[in-house]
Amino acid sequence: MQTVFIRFLTQEGRVRGFYELATRARISSLPGEVYQVPIEALRLLEAQHIAFRRATDSEVKAAPDQGS
Repeated sequence: MQTVFIRFLTQEGRVRGFYELATRARISSLPGEVYQVPIEALRLLEAQHIAFRRATDSEVKAAPDQGS
């Protein structure tokens, strides 16, 4: 399964998007509001008109460090 790291564009989108993904797909949450999701799950977000973007490499690399 291929995955992608994303960030939601708004707080409302984050709440709605996390709910959709948590109930219908496999999702991992990282610090800094970065989420790892299956590429196929992006269609769920698009169908619900939930805005997101791919997380940058620096955001993904920084996410594990935010807890320390």
